[in-house]
Amino acid sequence: MGVSLSDLLLLVTSVCWLVLPLLAAFDRRDTNRVLWPWLEAGGALALLAFACCGPREMVAPHPFALGLVPIAFHLDALAAWFLAIIALITLAVAPSLHGYMESFRERIDMRGFWICASLLPASMASVVLAANAQTFLVAWEIMSLSSFVLVVSDHASRSTRTAGAVYLGATRVGTGCVAGAFIWLYELTGKWSFDSWHVAGTAAVGPALLLLIGLGVKAGMWPFHLWLPLAHPAAPSPVSATMSGLMVKVALYAMIRFFLWPGHVVTPVIGHLLLALGAISAFWGVLFALLQHDLKRLLAYSTVENVGLIIMGIGLAVICRTQPSPHSSLLSAVGAVALGAALLHVWNHAFFKSLLFIGAGSVDHGAGTRDLDRLGGLARPMPVTFACFLLGSAAICALPPLNGFASEWLLYQSFFRFGCLSSTPLFRFLALGTIGWIALVGALALSCFVKVTGITFLGQPRSSAVGAAHESPRGMLVSQGVLALGCVVLGVGAPFVLELLRPLTGPSLRAAFTLPIPTLVFTLLLGLAVGALALLRPVRSYVTWECGFGPLNARMQTTAASFAQPVARLFGSLYRYVVDTRVEGRHRRHFPEAVTVQPAVRSILASRLYLPVLASIDRLARRLVRLQGGSIHVYLLTMFLTLWILVLIGRFF
Repeated sequence: MGVSLSDLLLLVTSVCWLVLPLLAAFDRRDTNRVLWPWLEAGGALALLAFACCGPREMVAPHPFALGLVPIAFHLDALAAWFLAIIALITLAVAPSLHGYMESFRERIDMRGFWICASLLPASMASVVLAANAQTFLVAWEIMSLSSFVLVVSDHASRSTRTAGAVYLGATRVGTGCVAGAFIWLYELTGKWSFDSWHVAGTAAVGPALLLLIGLGVKAGMWPFHLWLPLAHPAAPSPVSATMSGLMVKVALYAMIRFFLWPGHVVTPVIGHLLLALGAISAFWGVLFALLQHDLKRLLAYSTVENVGLIIMGIGLAVICRTQPSPHSSLLSAVGAVALGAALLHVWNHAFFKSLLFIGAGSVDHGAGTRDLDRLGGLARPMPVTFACFLLGSAAICALPPLNGFASEWLLYQSFFRFGCLSSTPLFRFLALGTIGWIALVGALALSCFVKVTGITFLGQPRSSAVGAAHESPRGMLVSQGVLALGCVVLGVGAPFVLELLRPLTGPSLRAAFTLPIPTLVFTLLLGLAVGALALLRPVRSYVTWECGFGPLNARMQTTAASFAQPVARLFGSLYRYVVDTRVEGRHRRHFPEAVTVQPAVRSILASRLYLPVLASIDRLARRLVRLQGGSIHVYLLTMFLTLWILVLIGRFF
């Protein structure tokens, strides 16, 4: 039997991401650290070419099996869409790995890091290609564990270890729910292959809810997003770019695969839940992003927002396909537009969020801090990072004609058309209200990234270390430039990208995108030309009004807390917003010598739900650990009781 081109490309990807990293790990001289980024890029190029090969079924030979189930993969249009973004982002992030990780060489095991950095994209591609439950779960576990090792790679810090423990616990919960759903679906169908799962009606509600929880944990959907703002600040920036840009998308892929694509689990309940939880995620994520002072923590909450927008599109598509209506054909077209908006935003978010995380790493590398209250004035020493971060911020705020605008415009279109086709006033009201909700999220996102861009790069440095900042290594600049170019190309070429979605959504998607892209591009270029001419004018110096306190300094600038204070007080009922004010000095009542104002935000969801639950689990674990006292009699009794409990559960349920 001859070897086809697709088999050869998949073999090249496997060699670059699996075989060679494992072989190079045995080199104790650490001379291969420059080799790994090239292996990442080579595997990504081969995977991108493989995604373009068309539909294909792949089953491993008989000796390679997971029990009685073979290792099987399936490439179709949906898998190819996600494989392409895995390949593109991995290829774009690869140049930043060497330069950024050089500063970690003395603190972490670089061989282990590079092995897991190769396993992560390989496992994500395997999840996307998996054709049965066992293959999916094995690849899912490799993805979870390799990303955990990358998160805790700099494990000397206690906060990093805490973040890793929370992330590992979240992955255990998610994997358990997904595995439970798979076992439930096997009981209903008698098959492990995804192609044999077609469950609808009330029988689909149970496994669908388990899938929603398990996949929602990995995607960072509210209220399962607790691990995201902890893991991303702890992980190295290229890892954060991969996890936020790609790994959460694998969970979204699984949602589309099981709830939409071939109709594996069909129930309208999931559509309404996805829409509601997506709307809360979008608002919750952008609100808490606005309140953050750590740059990477802010971007992590922003991921929750964009995941919410994607889930809203998926939820609306599920509703349109499962809701009975006299306008079923028109409603199906609306669902196609919603699905197209979600799929396009998967690509868009991957590009601009990876760009922003690499930019945050560049700021941390060049200025030595990610604290917004200590940053400022980085536009001059870091001009490339500033330009790329500004472009990424404009893209994530959906400013035309960048890529974020195209997908959000389609999302607006889908809800507007759904409202026009709804037969009841309630659905029309909810559709129009959802449009206003998305607009509110967009306004908060704009405020958030005006804050982070202005405070980080404009004004004067707020510390001496920031004043001595320098531009990041060349590899990081290359990654930022490639990702920024991708944001522009995906935005300007949105009509052409939509043609690639035709096999997934049908021809109705292209008709929904009615914006005059050439006019927008011309307006953008004209604005850039006017701005360039303005910058060429000679600079004049003026003496500003200084309130009698001497020359302007960094203390007179707006801080991150003061910028966000009006919004923080407006939505204060959703969290505890506490302002600690300290006035110091002998005669501080009339002549204070120092005034310190420190605001703090505490999430009610975390303080009243997650922390008590974790405390209860900790108390239970401390009691159960007494069973491990070394007594063989206790061990035998525990095994006997566990066996009888399982027998009783199997007998009655």
